[in-house]
Amino acid sequence: MKLLMLAVVWYVAVAAAGLATWGALRRVGIGAGASWAVARPAGWVGAGFLAWMAGVAGLSHWWWVALGVLPVLALLGWRSWRGVAPGSLVDVELVGAAAFLLLAWLRVPVMAIQGTEKPMDLAILATLMRPGSFPPGDPWLAGEALPYYYWGFVPWVAPAKLLGLAPDVLYNLLVPTLAALTSQLAWAVARSLGGSRRSAGLASFLVVFAGTPDGWRQWLGGTPLVDLNLWESSRQIPGTITEFPLFTFHLGDLHPHLLATPLVLLALFFARSWACTGMRPALAIPMVAVAFGAAAAANPWCALPTGVAILLLVVAREEAFLDPRRRQGLLVWLQVAAAGVAGWVLFAPFWLNFSPPTSGLGWVGHGTRWDHLLLFLGAALLPPLLVAWEVVRRWGGFAASRRQLAVATWVAASTVVAALTGKPGLALGLGIATVLLAAAVPGRRRRGRPVWVLTAVAVTLLVAMEVIYFKDPYGAEFFRMNTVFKASHQAFTLLAVAAPVLLGWLRRRRPRRAIVAAALVVAAGLPHLAVLGWRSGPSLPPEWSGLTWMAPGEREAARWLHRQPPGAALVEAVGDAYSDAARMSAASGVPAALGWENHQLVWRGDSIRPEIERRKLLIASVFTSGNATAVATAARELGARFIVVGSKERQVYPPGGLEAARQAGRVAFAAGEVEIIELHE
Repeated sequence: MKLLMLAVVWYVAVAAAGLATWGALRRVGIGAGASWAVARPAGWVGAGFLAWMAGVAGLSHWWWVALGVLPVLALLGWRSWRGVAPGSLVDVELVGAAAFLLLAWLRVPVMAIQGTEKPMDLAILATLMRPGSFPPGDPWLAGEALPYYYWGFVPWVAPAKLLGLAPDVLYNLLVPTLAALTSQLAWAVARSLGGSRRSAGLASFLVVFAGTPDGWRQWLGGTPLVDLNLWESSRQIPGTITEFPLFTFHLGDLHPHLLATPLVLLALFFARSWACTGMRPALAIPMVAVAFGAAAAANPWCALPTGVAILLLVVAREEAFLDPRRRQGLLVWLQVAAAGVAGWVLFAPFWLNFSPPTSGLGWVGHGTRWDHLLLFLGAALLPPLLVAWEVVRRWGGFAASRRQLAVATWVAASTVVAALTGKPGLALGLGIATVLLAAAVPGRRRRGRPVWVLTAVAVTLLVAMEVIYFKDPYGAEFFRMNTVFKASHQAFTLLAVAAPVLLGWLRRRRPRRAIVAAALVVAAGLPHLAVLGWRSGPSLPPEWSGLTWMAPGEREAARWLHRQPPGAALVEAVGDAYSDAARMSAASGVPAALGWENHQLVWRGDSIRPEIERRKLLIASVFTSGNATAVATAARELGARFIVVGSKERQVYPPGGLEAARQAGRVAFAAGEVEIIELHE
């Protein structure tokens, strides 16, 4: 009961931003259902942006600014609440609530914030929930600023502080919340692209719960259904990460690619609203700028494709605005460019403190094999492939125009190049993107088709990962891991939204083909969905905490540390990445002298290695010297106020060293198997 009550309270608190923002969105010309679908993320992103700016200016309790902005938005739009039929909001609310409840239930067995990247994500979230200005401190290198992208957490700190949630509780509530918002935004974007209610409903399902045909491969290959391996399915291209929506949301790593997903869809929706509602540029430009800037700051990998998609969605209108030589068309291009520049400028404080861990571009020598590509994206690529084929079929014969002849020549040339280079994905992607872009361009007698434009952007991302990769510190074996991961994840999200709308277009021309294709797209992920449902079972945990795996007393110790005033730092056991090392700093947000060192090397490069080695020696002195004076000296040199003596420390360090650590200060907290030692003044 406690679990359900807190979920309801949290859901209502998040919805409060929607109620406050809904009327304001209605006033700028967005329909009742669509404005309700985007009101929650729009409200929290807008309020979070202003609060973040207050934090950049030095306000330590910056999140209260966000809670003060929402009543102002409510006053601006309250008159627009009148005259709206509640029935117009039912579809959207059902979509969001269903996604929240289904994903929360599926995640019951994996609510422990342990393993993979979860501790790092929790560490950043817990840091933001403690008083402090921006840029935030590094939770795993005390005294230094965080060099990683954190903005996707910013909008959700205010409602959590309002309810007094612990960081680990917020973590487990935020994952299904992002699923709910993503589903609602997919519904709104699909409708804005011309999709029916049926298409929008399918988009809202696929964007969170879509799977891949690899589940069928495992099952038909002899693996029992209950033993299907989702992790294996998320590594379909060797040496890379090939996450799909169901895997991403179920795993629940609150990494930038997940945090930014609803922000990208929000930016795309505002762009489409700008194009189809006649919204004044004076309103559209700042709305698109804030949404685009937030998405880019939350996940810099999505900046370029999202910006291109926004541009094309605005200019792909019924008028021939794609011709920049026309005065009106040029004005539109300049306005969209202004929105993009404004998005970068508004978030300049983030970019000025961010150093991307990449060192240029490289060329991909060997592309993705057919079987790997189809087992990962085969179902998602089916609708655009069928639509492109139907477009080509309708061109027909010798009556083809110059444009159609040029497209056919380009597709044929790309096929030859792909065959010679061993990159079948390159030919498929170029063919689909070229046909759809050529057919989507509006003209005097032809309406623009924004959904084709969005599909072309998604497919172009797949083309790009077959040609180039970003050089990063992951080594030769994983040289294109991050590039494939980030590009394919964004492509999958965009295709999940666009595919149902494409099938709606195809259904009016080839109904049987469209119905079969829709069934295949949905069926692709059913084995994965079924096995997750089987593993969840009927039981529910007693609470939302993600720290129940900790040794007795350690969860309480982490929450005690979280409440300590800013400026404190701690020393705890050092260990390998993806282990339980740095658990107390991750759970509390109190920075550790050193956490997972490999992450520091990825974020900061080899220049940080001497400092890491220095800190490792000092930490070893804290736990192994056996001399209380030496312990205190080493801890103070690390800038630490607290020393953790708990289960992990007992596993790693000798009893004599731990006893000396106890003697270096007073026991400020003790429970179960953990003691927190506060150094003497």
